[in-house]
Amino acid sequence: MNRHRSTRWSLGLLLAAALVVAAGSVAWATEVEMPRLLVVDATKTFASTLRVGGLVGALRASGAMAVEVVLTDAASVLDDPLPGSPEETEAFDLMIILPRGLDDGTAIRIWLLSESPGRLAPSVVAAYHAASQTIDLVFAGVARAVDVTEDLYPALLWAGYRARGWMR
Repeated sequence: MNRHRSTRWSLGLLLAAALVVAAGSVAWATEVEMPRLLVVDATKTFASTLRVGGLVGALRASGAMAVEVVLTDAASVLDDPLPGSPEETEAFDLMIILPRGLDDGTAIRIWLLSESPGRLAPSVVAAYHAASQTIDLVFAGVARAVDVTEDLYPALLWAGYRARGWMR
């Protein structure tokens, strides 16, 4: 009987070790890099600054993405808010452009830039949806999120920024 008990104990220990190794392998295999989001803020008023702060805070709190912010001085809605190339930074998966016209109502769209959503990695898709929904909540009644599938301008911006190294 002792031999049976020690054999079962050895098999149990071996099975437990195999489960620990398998769980570690699955966790390692499913670990993915957090998507990177750049928020480009060209707004100028205090009210817009509060909304942008709320947007950035909510996106960071979601934990779905790493968020960076750049303030720009675009003269109008259709000015390129990111002239030049990034300075020694890794490319971004997503970008939100908050145009200058949000302040005075001449802009009613906030551009969400990415590769076509159907071609994004699952972690980037989750970040994309979180960003789009958060934009629509924070800027309700002022503007809404528009992506590369809905408007030509964000698609052109994405292509140009990808060529310059801003986007993946």
